[in-house]
Amino acid sequence: MDPPLVRRCLVGVVVVSLLASAVGASVAAGLSDSESRISEGAPSATGGSFAADAIGPEAPSERITRSVTDSGGSASAVGTDDVFDAAANVTATQELRLTPETRGEITVVQRYEVPDRVAALKPRLPEDATVTETAGFSKGEGTTYEWDGNTSAPRITFTMEVNETRDVTGPEGARGRYLFVDAGEWALFRKPSIPISWSWRGPEPVGITRDSTTAGPGHVGEWIAYMGTVETHERRAHGQRFRLVVPDRAALAESPDAILDTLAASADQLRVGDRDDEVVAFAAPTTTVQWGVRGLQYGDSDMWVRDAEPLATAENTWIHEYVHTRQDFDTDPSAKWTTEAFATYYAALLAMDQGHVDYGAVRDVLRQGTHRPQSDAVLTDPSTWANAANYLKGALVAADTDRRIRLATDQSRSLQAVFSAMNANPGPVDHRTVFETVGTVGGADVRRAAVTYARTERAPDLWTNAAHREAFGSTPARVEIGLADDPDAVAVGGPYRNASLEGSDLTLFAGETLRLTGAVENTGDATAEYEARFAVDERVVAAESGTIRPGERATHAFERTFAEPGEHTLAVGSDEVAVEVHEPASTTVTALSANRTALSAPGAVAFTVTVSNTYDVPARGNVTVRSPDGAIIDRRVALGPRENRTVSGVARLARGEYDFTVGDADTLTVTVGQGGDGSQDGSGDGGNGGSTGFGPGFGPLTALVAVLVALALLDRRRD
Repeated sequence: MDPPLVRRCLVGVVVVSLLASAVGASVAAGLSDSESRISEGAPSATGGSFAADAIGPEAPSERITRSVTDSGGSASAVGTDDVFDAAANVTATQELRLTPETRGEITVVQRYEVPDRVAALKPRLPEDATVTETAGFSKGEGTTYEWDGNTSAPRITFTMEVNETRDVTGPEGARGRYLFVDAGEWALFRKPSIPISWSWRGPEPVGITRDSTTAGPGHVGEWIAYMGTVETHERRAHGQRFRLVVPDRAALAESPDAILDTLAASADQLRVGDRDDEVVAFAAPTTTVQWGVRGLQYGDSDMWVRDAEPLATAENTWIHEYVHTRQDFDTDPSAKWTTEAFATYYAALLAMDQGHVDYGAVRDVLRQGTHRPQSDAVLTDPSTWANAANYLKGALVAADTDRRIRLATDQSRSLQAVFSAMNANPGPVDHRTVFETVGTVGGADVRRAAVTYARTERAPDLWTNAAHREAFGSTPARVEIGLADDPDAVAVGGPYRNASLEGSDLTLFAGETLRLTGAVENTGDATAEYEARFAVDERVVAAESGTIRPGERATHAFERTFAEPGEHTLAVGSDEVAVEVHEPASTTVTALSANRTALSAPGAVAFTVTVSNTYDVPARGNVTVRSPDGAIIDRRVALGPRENRTVSGVARLARGEYDFTVGDADTLTVTVGQGGDGSQDGSGDGGNGGSTGFGPGFGPLTALVAVLVALALLDRRRD
């Protein structure tokens, strides 16, 4: 992922080997013979390698490039539409269609609405796309198509294969094969990402707005789509909206309300930051498809879980995939084990806390990490993982670390403090970061134990039910640090505006200051210390610390002023905002006036300059007016969108005739000693005021041309 818009892109799964039985039959005959496969060697029963991120497809990335000039600009976007906070956007609508006659394949109609100021538009289709129709586009290099510049509503229609399978034997394998599938009458698949580049004319940026829909019944999440008849169930809890999408082909083992109850309870129990506004969970039908995994989380907040998955299990797939949506940390290989280890452990622990299972069921999950070959794995070395060791031994090490932290801190802290710190860590997390954080939270002894079990072939011993009650008897402090949800938690101030902002992708202008308000909340049962960090581009630049009691909330304000254009990522705790800083537009002088233009004797003249911003973005520029004795007006003026302002100054002029010009205003002539009454207040006949506007030949302003302001003193004559 490319800075500054670094966001979590995670693929997480629960392997079917963790379930005693598989449900469903193979897909009916006729599925596409050319299925997209993920290559991976099948490990033996006693060895082999396993990489957690090899179960599913590579997660969608987000990349943005931008260039804004005085006369126009260009941009490109992959996997996001958060490019500009612009008034005019290219609208890209993706319509998904089933093709029952060709199973394994769908049709995509990609439509665009193009504003007049757009000069070029180039979408890039998936490598395996087969174009069947175009309107307003022609084939470019590779899979790129180029807009003809004339068609206001161009479109491209193409087909693509969506079946993705995994064939692996061993403990992480299963009887099924499919990760995503088009079964003919319905399909559950990851929607195609269409990178796009475009350029425009004029100073105001053009952004992009994306939308996806299905031709017929269905539901489209952020990155996963289902086509077919569905029922959608919703629940709002703890700052999140949960959507449960249940196809008519699915036969849920649990009621929709029970599943939503579990997800909502997990959101409350897991206080580690990174709450997506919306989580979409699809129930994957097992009536005609035998899936290769029990569930899969893709992108930021989409996931699917087999309809047959129960809640009353310590291998709770619904919770497991939800935990993945809360992981905002990227890891290097030495810490990659934590991704599945934490999800597996918390799926068991939260299921117990919610009353679905008892500790005996949790212990049965953890016991799998004590068996060879899993127990012999070195978690910090993925090449040693055998038979899902990162899931099984990883969960055991996570649980042991959690228990030790609780005991060492008199149950005031837990592994959630480590999880939260990893989410807030600027940059990728490696094994050193994990161990240092464990030490900071739980102390040196806990750190040594974590290092021993994660970096060697040793595994922790299991503990009894009584020992578990001793360590987990009360809820520790659950301190969550992130952006406050107050209306003015994100605000901008400066020469152009003072306002609250919304969203995680912001547009600012050079000279403005961004103010972020962080909130610290403790929803646990113990008092704890905290440190709220403020990071800019992955570097901590400020921090606030304190002690917070159960039920308390504290806020801290952080500020950053941006002097130059650029791209930045700001973070408070585990919450991030991306900031695009632009150079403001240029102001324009639209009028020059004086309180009088004729004086009978030397005296004072008051000049007024009207400065305008003709754009929908902030503007600034210099206004300088000089008299023979020096500057009358010398101001740097900042204006909000479409704002006008006047600046004034006074000059004392000797006898003569003076021609004043400034910016784009017409010449203003002032005469002194040519028959005026000589009054100093402009009240006599010779004190008639004068003003200038645009000359008769003035045309449209060149976009974002810097204001050139000067006064020329010409043809000075003495009586």
